[in-house]
Order: sequence, then C-alpha cells, then structure tokens
Amino acid sequence: MTDIYALINDPDAKAALRAVSAERERRLADKPFEAFAELLANLPERKPQRLDLSGPTAVIGEDLPADDPFRMQVETASKAVMPWKKGPFRLFGLEIDAEWRGDFKWSRLVGHLPPQRDKVVLDLGCNNGYFLFRLMDQEPRFALGVDPAARPQRQFQLLQRLARLPNLEFQMWGWQELVHLRELFDTVFCMGIVYHHFNPIQILRNIHHALKPGGLLVLESIVIPGDEPRCLFPADRYANMRNVWFTPTTTALRAFLHRTKFTDVVTVAVNKHEPDEQRTTAWNPGPSYVDFLDAANPDRTIEGHPAPWRAIVMARKPARGHAAGRAARKPLRPGGDSC
Repeated sequence: MTDIYALINDPDAKAALRAVSAERERRLADKPFEAFAELLANLPERKPQRLDLSGPTAVIGEDLPADDPFRMQVETASKAVMPWKKGPFRLFGLEIDAEWRGDFKWSRLVGHLPPQRDKVVLDLGCNNGYFLFRLMDQEPRFALGVDPAARPQRQFQLLQRLARLPNLEFQMWGWQELVHLRELFDTVFCMGIVYHHFNPIQILRNIHHALKPGGLLVLESIVIPGDEPRCLFPADRYANMRNVWFTPTTTALRAFLHRTKFTDVVTVAVNKHEPDEQRTTAWNPGPSYVDFLDAANPDRTIEGHPAPWRAIVMARKPARGHAAGRAARKPLRPGGDSC
C-alpha cells in the first residue's frame, strides 16, 4: 500500500506536512464529530462483496435489507455527518442523495480525460472524494484527495472504511500545502475551488509546482457569460455565497492559465448551472441553488448578478526543458502573493 509520504523525497516537506496534519486533525475531536468517531469505531470491518464505481452512483457494498444491523449502523454513521454535499452514493443499499449530482459534472469531463491507469492523481478541494471514487474505475496508481474541512474528512473516512481501497487517501490540506509536493502528480483536479479564494493566480502557480512536467490540470469553475477576459467581483454575496471572490468569463479563466505558464489550454464544456444539478434533498435539507436565484428572472441571482454557468478547462504543465516550464519553476511560498 502506497501513502503520500512514501512518494515525497524531501524530509523537510514531510515534516511540514505532518505538522499541518497534526494541527488540523485536532479539529476532529470537537463536537459534532465526537459522536461520529465512536460510531465509526464500533462499525465492524467488512469487505464489500460489490464495488461498482463506473456508474452515476458510486456503489459501495452489496445491497442489504433496511433492517440489517450492519446497514443500520452505516445509516446512523452517515446521518451523523450530514449534510452531504457531494454524491450520489449507495452504501450497502443505503441511498445517499447529496445536494450535488456530481455525476453531471463527471459526465461532462470524463470523455475528454486521458486514461488515468497507473497515474498519480490529486483532487484539490475534494470534499468527500466523490470524483476520486469515480476515478478508481480507471485504476490510477495512487489518488490523493485534500480538503482542510472536518466534515468532508469524516465523510471520506466512512466511505473508505466501507470501500477499503488501498490506493486512495485523504489529507486535511489546502492549496497552500502544494508547495511541499513538488512535481508529484500526473493529474490534478481543481473542481469548483478557484473562485472561493482571493488569489486564483497563486493557486494555479501552486498546482503548476505540484504537477510533473507534462502533467494535466482539470479546472472547473463558475463562469459568467461573455467573450471578454473579465471577472465579476461581487461586493458582498454571489448566489447567497459569501466566499465567492470573483466569477470569470471562460475567456478570463483561460487567460489565468496562460499567465501561469500552462499550455495546451482547451475548453471541454460550458453549460448553464441548473437547479437539477444542485438541490435540496433529505441528505442536505437546507436551502439550495434554486433558492438563491431571482424568482422573477432565473438568469439573475437574488443579488441581481448574472446567474452562474460552469466551465471545464484542461491544460498542461509544459514538458521539462520548455521555456514556459523553466520560467514557472521559481520557489513558492505558502500562501504567497507573488506571481
């Protein structure tokens, strides 16, 4: 079994990452996750007789009756880490209909994705790892999901306890920690992340640093209509989200990649964000996307901004020796602002 530390040669990088992990894992002792830890500890280890990650729903385990004791324990543990934002999953017959239909996004990109067999893959901001579980069907050598939030970590912990995949791992890291993962990954997924941070250029530079020469970036983002390389900067909220710093046009998103020394930039999908992809469910009972659109004009958010579209763009880090690649291999600082 490979783990991420076995792939890192720099002892200082390993020490820095272990320190970050130790600090962030302390959050897991806090409520409401204290009860979940006990539930997970009491869940019997059980190898799934069925594992089907090829379809829209990631299926882990054979279907058991609703009154089966093991399935009832899985249901109790799953409810302890609600709400579920990413999915869908079926866990030993238990259907988890998450807020996001992640299979919609996956279906838009997977036909454009080069084969990932024997690749080392990172999903940056992976939430509970839905896309990585779907990726397992392609047999990567090793896949790492990173997300600094506690709830996604707990959900992944439950999923992996049930799936028992030896080449899949989660760490509570963010984009800043990529400075310690130099030229490690063949492919990096960055799905729905960049607009949540005020420095998208630094994020892309850190991804560039973490990719192997010739490596692939799969970048997905909210975008707004328009052909000019421009961004909307909401004064406060965007579709009720406080943490949206900007929404670019697809042209601006591509320009970000060119400015951070990526090449072979290709737009593989652009679509209007529809309420059937992100909605209220029993596993995410709070308000969702449709509640944040103007009821009289669904092409506008409740703040009056253009309603979101979504774009998927793929790009490559130049192969070693390429002039752009040499220019991008300057030392990085965690969270730094230089570009």
